[in-house]
Amino acid sequence: MPTPSSALVCARSSDPFRMKNAFFALSFLLSLSFAHGQETTDLVPEIVVSEKPEADLRIKKYEINRIETLKPKAIEKKQAQTFAQAIDNEKGIDTQISCAFCGAKRITINGLKGEHTTILIDGLPLHSTVSGFYGVEAIPLGGVDAIDIYRGAGAALAAPESIGGAINIVTREIVANEREINLSLADDGQRNVSALVTHKISERTGVLLGVQYGQMFPLDLDHNGIAELPRQTTSSALAKISHRLNETDEVSLRLSYGKLKTIGGTMSETRVDDVVPSVARSDDFQDRDVRKKFIGDERKITDNVGLDRFEIAGLYRRQLDENSSLKLSLGGAYQDQRAIYSHGYDYDNLDRLWVGLVEYQRALNDSHLLTVGLDSKNQDMDSTSDSLYRQRGLAQDDLRYRSIGGYLQDTWVIDDANELSAVLRIDHIQTRWLDLDKTLDRSVIAPRLLYKHIHNEVLTSRLGLGLGYRSPLTLFESMHGTDHEGFLIDIDRLETAQSLVYSLAGQRQDDFFEAGLHVTRLENMAYGVDQAIIAAPTLFKNANEAYTLSTYDLSYGRRLTPNWTMEGILEVFDFPAGYKEKLPVAAIEKRLSVTSDLELGPWTLSQRLNVVGERDLSAYGYDDHYNIIFLDEDVSSPTFDQLFPESQKRQKSPTYFTVDLTFSRTLTESLSLGLSVLNLFDYTQTGAGDSPTTWHLHGKEYHLDNFHIWGPLRGRQVFVSLKGLF
Repeated sequence: MPTPSSALVCARSSDPFRMKNAFFALSFLLSLSFAHGQETTDLVPEIVVSEKPEADLRIKKYEINRIETLKPKAIEKKQAQTFAQAIDNEKGIDTQISCAFCGAKRITINGLKGEHTTILIDGLPLHSTVSGFYGVEAIPLGGVDAIDIYRGAGAALAAPESIGGAINIVTREIVANEREINLSLADDGQRNVSALVTHKISERTGVLLGVQYGQMFPLDLDHNGIAELPRQTTSSALAKISHRLNETDEVSLRLSYGKLKTIGGTMSETRVDDVVPSVARSDDFQDRDVRKKFIGDERKITDNVGLDRFEIAGLYRRQLDENSSLKLSLGGAYQDQRAIYSHGYDYDNLDRLWVGLVEYQRALNDSHLLTVGLDSKNQDMDSTSDSLYRQRGLAQDDLRYRSIGGYLQDTWVIDDANELSAVLRIDHIQTRWLDLDKTLDRSVIAPRLLYKHIHNEVLTSRLGLGLGYRSPLTLFESMHGTDHEGFLIDIDRLETAQSLVYSLAGQRQDDFFEAGLHVTRLENMAYGVDQAIIAAPTLFKNANEAYTLSTYDLSYGRRLTPNWTMEGILEVFDFPAGYKEKLPVAAIEKRLSVTSDLELGPWTLSQRLNVVGERDLSAYGYDDHYNIIFLDEDVSSPTFDQLFPESQKRQKSPTYFTVDLTFSRTLTESLSLGLSVLNLFDYTQTGAGDSPTTWHLHGKEYHLDNFHIWGPLRGRQVFVSLKGLF
């Protein structure tokens, strides 16, 4: 597919001031056109601002915050097998592949790092940095009713941590007897099958059972024998039971299991059982060039990752009286990871996490809702490695994390046009790295505020201010678990983020717009300092510099006909240079998305266009990436037997676009057929002549890696799907 010479002037501009000025000018013009109120009607759910009433309390307050909500129908359009795929390309979200060997994913919000994203399941923080590296692929999608996205530090108000924002996965309520099955198959062999059953045993008791299985196959588009994406198999199961004890008391219990198997690097299905004693060298490639045939032992380029994850969560809710309620939530997660990396070491860990929450709500009067909560989180992570710990004697990265916090929230309906919610969180956090004899013991006070103002029948403003925080945990945050030389901890501060969020939204009878500004000041960011050049362990420390990140987004949606709606979203992410160089992979800086939904009788036609702007890759450390390294074979040379680089990898990514098409047809009341074409024009960075495989400078040597990533790695896929409701 040819790269477009231009997308939008503002999307290709290299001048950040011109880009910002164009954004604000366009936002101002749109707001002027919405300045005079008129009667409004709801557009399709993908466009409408989501506002949810608080149930069972005398005060009928609404969510002040702007929530991006992803429904199952949108997940189906993406043919998503995993949570990381489901959330990709949503507003403010970037799902990054940080390693094409092992398939590690990072889900970022507003350009913050993946570890700055708080993942909640039914409001409980059952994930951490440890699970976030691979565990997001083991989250069951069957039984998910919605995925709510809160952008900005403290945007989820009372939620703990939340530096970049929070993503809350909401499981389905059991309200009726339903049976659902989904089957999909792609032309490249990718397959997915899921089934879901909800059953009302009685008027007060219901159960939910869901299972899912998916398989993705590796790609080698440049035919050099190294896969640009790994072979991956996922399977999951979910069970939920809810029971109303009486008119005031209700309990529910959720159990889930997820399994992930990954074979990366090689195109073979054979797993590596033991660590290969030697890593890939330059003479393992024809002409020492990663773009040419790999002729060495394929075990040198093989990553194996296996993961099993169990979760349990219980909820008890009691309506105390007409004005107050009590909620108690308890949850736990158990994750067992096993990995052998092509860098010549094995690394396993066992992660156990327990969380608890008690929350009391009381409507003081018709305008004030008071919420008081206490929560705690305990996490134990123990790692094992034959290569690193037993043979080399490096220190283990075992950790113990403990936090306890409380919060007070007042939601105030000031009048018909103004609402305010103010929260104060107080937390005490302790992290101990056992073998490294290091402890971080800190308390933090986190105020958060959200204000909503209704200008008229059409225009609404929202303003959010807040503080997010977190304790850095492991070197997972910057590398594959423990580095080959081990690592040292010099963390003495919590990471904190001060956030300002403003949005202006307008909705009329046939169109809708929203302009958003997110500014985050990140302090004490944790990162790894590579000390391999002096044969020393990587040093994990806090940055002394504060980084200010800004995100601008502008959305406009319109109902063109009663059956046809379109929406466009322009996003600009502005990062300082010092922040870019510490990121694991190049982030998206400019993105334009256009979606269209058309209903023609039994047919539904959906289209999505994504345009990603060009980037300077050298700012992200890609200037140490090479296609070729050569060996000095002159025995009389002072550099004899040393490797030197040649043919640097691409340092500027082009503007590119992808198009996804989805067609579905209702066959009967209970059966529908779908056809999806993802990445219609088959655009990949490998096809553009720049595969992710690279020689990467590490100390004084060049290692083979698979993280020179800036664009799509998987090309066109044609899916046929069948959905049945019984």
